[in-house]
Amino acid sequence: MRALCVRGLTKTYLAGPRGRATTIPALREVNLDVECGEIIGLVGRPGAGKSTLLFCLAGLLRADEGTITWFGEQVTGHHIPHGLAYVPQRAGYYSFLTVREALEYYATLHDLSTANRASQVEAALREVSLHPHASCRVSHLSPSLVQRLGLAQSLIGSPRAILLDETLWGEGLLFEQEIVDLLTRLANRGVAIVISAPNSIELHRVVGRIVMMAEGRVVRLSSRDPAFAATAERAAITDGAGPKSAMKMHA
Repeated sequence: MRALCVRGLTKTYLAGPRGRATTIPALREVNLDVECGEIIGLVGRPGAGKSTLLFCLAGLLRADEGTITWFGEQVTGHHIPHGLAYVPQRAGYYSFLTVREALEYYATLHDLSTANRASQVEAALREVSLHPHASCRVSHLSPSLVQRLGLAQSLIGSPRAILLDETLWGEGLLFEQEIVDLLTRLANRGVAIVISAPNSIELHRVVGRIVMMAEGRVVRLSSRDPAFAATAERAAITDGAGPKSAMKMHA
């Protein structure tokens, strides 16, 4: 079953003073399909349109033209299909809350019973190995633990699709086998996952396809094959950013 169908998505922003504002194209006729249980990597430099696309997919931003359909239901200004989880690169949490309290607070946004909320928070903590840090305040977490908290947040509410806007990039989290295994388990349950990143170096172990974006357009679709990992590693070496270097970026 197809999870996502995007057709002709176009979005422009206005920049400059009123009366002399100029239009800046953010998305240009984007077409994209994602199957249930598929993990794709959305790759492009800053300004390529990745975040704008994910905002539109999550129903947080209305496109100028085009359609977005999740699980057969179209996203409109009045309707967002249930089961979508979106987490930005720097998710905002009240720093005085503990990790458990931050997840409990997020869980209140879902239509869950008190017992169900508690059980889902506990399950999310275990899934991302945050249980030992459950009583730590968010302000005391390292960047990689904040990333784990963002991933745990996306699990609350039993999502059908997870959109991670550079949420897991830059700290080497996608090189950790337990995180790869978690994302794989979610995909095996039929969850569609979109992970955005500036480059594909950290994505090659987990994604099935790479979607390259540039200047608001999808410029290339790549399938994972036996040569894909080797190509990514060669690119990392060429750029001087192998796995160890990649884990240090944005630290």
